[in-house]
Order: sequence, then structure tokens, then C-alpha cells
Amino acid sequence: MRVKFYVLTSQGLKDLERHNSSEYSNIPIEDTVVIINSLDVNYVQQAESYCKKNELEYYITESNGTPAKGKNSVLDIFLASDNDYCVLVDGDDYLTPQGVKVYKDIAASKSPPDAVCLKNQVSMVDGKATKMFTVNYKDLIKDFCYERLKNEQGYGHQKALRYALWRQKYFITQKKYSEGNEIQCRVTWFSKEAAKFKFDEDVKIGEDALQMLRLKHEALINTLKMYTYNENPITYIYNYTSFGVLSQETNNLTDFNWLKIYLTKIRQMENLNYLHVDTVLPELKVYK
Repeated sequence: MRVKFYVLTSQGLKDLERHNSSEYSNIPIEDTVVIINSLDVNYVQQAESYCKKNELEYYITESNGTPAKGKNSVLDIFLASDNDYCVLVDGDDYLTPQGVKVYKDIAASKSPPDAVCLKNQVSMVDGKATKMFTVNYKDLIKDFCYERLKNEQGYGHQKALRYALWRQKYFITQKKYSEGNEIQCRVTWFSKEAAKFKFDEDVKIGEDALQMLRLKHEALINTLKMYTYNENPITYIYNYTSFGVLSQETNNLTDFNWLKIYLTKIRQMENLNYLHVDTVLPELKVYK
């Protein structure tokens, strides 16, 4: 089966260069597809020049400033291609060399899945690898954080209370519908069938979690073959050293207005019976 690595980029030429660098991902040129989706005209030109110079397959797609729009353009281009599977990589993030091998091994297996999402994920902050998204929900839900928001952030009573309530409800919601102790599980692997389910362009943050939950519904109720992959070996590195959309929209994780939009979307999915309480997907075993 033919798999390609689709790199979505909106900013940061150095970040883009990592994907084919032998010091980082080392994705073969011939297996790489770059999707340039940015409102920054100068960056679009820089990225296009880089792709031409390195003979990379690339596409420039329309951007509205949301990650979801860019990811949907990746899925559209993948669906129109003759490739069988897509590994979707946010341009700020990157795969490990071992990760590239893991995904190639999945493609070479007898019956590749339609979708794979990650558990025990790792971020890179200031050169240090840190576990993320795997949490102790009991402590998070108990930690109301009102006083911290009020005193440390200087928010007034109403704002601090509102943010604390949204935050608590978010963790309660994710505990019900996500995977075990995982706040969210990024989907990195798509078949043509999985790619039909698009990211919600109404949200700027949380589009990955919403789309994963939608795919999970299709796996539990219909015929989509979806698995979790325990990050051992680590395949995907979140790069939080770049000032990306998450940092911009949350004022460096101090603004929680995005939660109101996310929780509204969750209520809509509940009404459509797309969410399933205390359920987990099967784990994918990749044999080397």
C-alpha cells in the first residue's frame, strides 16, 4: 500500500526544513507532500521556493487562518491523489525517524487500519521531551483553579469563575468521551475512508479532538477500522517552542474563551449521538 507524509505548513521555514532533515524526521523527498496554507504571503513564497529547490511535491491552498481549514485542504488533496494512506503532520510538529519507519510498517501490514490516533504523546519544550495529554483526571477535575486565575492572572471574580467552570467541564467531558486517561488523541493516519470526515472549521482550537471523536463514533458504530497507538517508540513530537495558533489564541494558555466554543460543539455531537461514554478503541500493535 502506498503511504505519503503530508506536511501542513503555515509559518516557520526552519520548521518546514526539519521534515526532510537527517537530523530530525528524515522523510524521503519522494514520500513527502507539502501543503502550504497561510495568510502570510511572504511565507507562502518562501515555502514555495524551498519546495521547488528541494524538488518536493507541494500545493498552495486557500487559508482562513484556522488549522482546520489547512487540515481539510490536506485531506482533499489526499482524496484526489492515488495514494492509499496519509500521515498528517502539523508543520510546527515533526515525526521521529522511528516514527517514519512505524508508519511505513503499518502501510506494509496485511490489513492497514483506516485511522490511527496517538496515546502517551510527547511534546518538546526548550529542548526537553515532556509527556502531555495523559493525565490524572481526578486531580484535574478537583482542581477548580478559581483562586489561581483570580490571583495569578489578575482576573476579576466573574471572569475567573467562568473560566474555572469551563475548564472543569472540559475535563469532565474529555474523561467521559476520550480514551481512558488521555485528554485527546491526535489522529495521524488516514485512509481514504477516514479522510471523508473533515475537521470543524468553526473552531480554532480543539479541531483535532472533535475530529477524533467523530472518527471514534464511526469505528464504534459503523465499519471504520480505527486504533490507538501507544507512543513506544515515539513517532510524533509536538513542538511548543514555536508561537503557534494555540499560543496566539489563548494568550500563552491564559485565555479560556475557546472552551466555550468547544463545549458548544460537544453538546451538538451529544445531540447527534456521536459520543460514547467510557469507551476505548483497540490498540494497534506494530511488529518490527
